[in-house]
Amino acid sequence: MKKFLKFIFILLIPVFFATTFYFVKADDDNETEESEDEDDDEDDEDYKPKTTTKTVVTQPSVSTKVETTTKTTVYKDSDGDGILDETDPHPTVAEIYIAEDKNLNGIVDKFE
Repeated sequence: MKKFLKFIFILLIPVFFATTFYFVKADDDNETEESEDEDDDEDDEDYKPKTTTKTVVTQPSVSTKVETTTKTTVYKDSDGDGILDETDPHPTVAEIYIAEDKNLNGIVDKFE
């Protein structure tokens, strides 16, 4: 029984001190709040409200949709001479193999 009373006594003393200091501190806080409220009342008498007018204009946002279309076109050069088939006078034979000699002197006209 003595151990039980000793245990209760050891447990209750810190709890008692903690609650006492808590309530004393809370009571002091109330007194400072009341004095601050009195000071605020004095400031309220000198307070003059300021009126300001502010005009805000909002414009609706303009959204622009941009649509991009990509078209892939393939141009062919069948003979590989660097001239496209659309503009090549003979698309199946490369230009390097065609020799023209209009003046019939035996020399290709490109080299004259």
